Order: sequence, then C-alpha cells, then structure tokens
Amino acid sequence: MSRTTYNLESLERHGVSPGDVDEAMATGIWEELPSSERGNDRLMFIGFTASGRLLEVGVEYFDDMEHVFHANDATNHYRHIFRQRTGNSWA
Repeated sequence: MSRTTYNLESLERHGVSPGDVDEAMATGIWEELPSSERGNDRLMFIGFTASGRLLEVGVEYFDDMEHVFHANDATNHYRHIFRQRTGNSWA
C-alpha cells in the first residue's frame, strides 16, 4: 500500500484539509490527466466531502506514494464533467 503526501500549502490556500481530500477521492470519479514532467501518471478526482463540498483533487503517482498536488472547490469545467458522468444535478 502506498502512502499519501499532500501539498499542504495548496490545501491551506484553498481551505481544504487532508481529510476533505480523502473523502472526495473515496466518493468521487476520476479523470486522467497528461503525465507529469517526470513521466508519472496523474488523475484528477472530483468528489464530495462529508460536508457536501465538491472538490477537484489532483494526484500524481510515484513508485512508493501518491502525491496530492492540487485540491480546491471544483471549477465549472470539473463540475460539468461530474454532472455529465454521474447525473448528479447538485454539482
């Protein structure tokens, strides 16, 4: 099992906690992103927190860990993708 690290500066800037990130990743969908400059796979998760906040969470995958490099309220772009794929009109 890989460990998860977080860009805490980004999370703090957007008022997102690591717990919020974990909730959104566990309940959401994901969209593939282009590989990172290092050639690592990346995904953007779109999901709700327990408090009902819809987040977009960017994750880069390394051999021994996953790194959350981005997390904030879902932009219109990702809200649209979430609505389209889930049928959830509240997004």
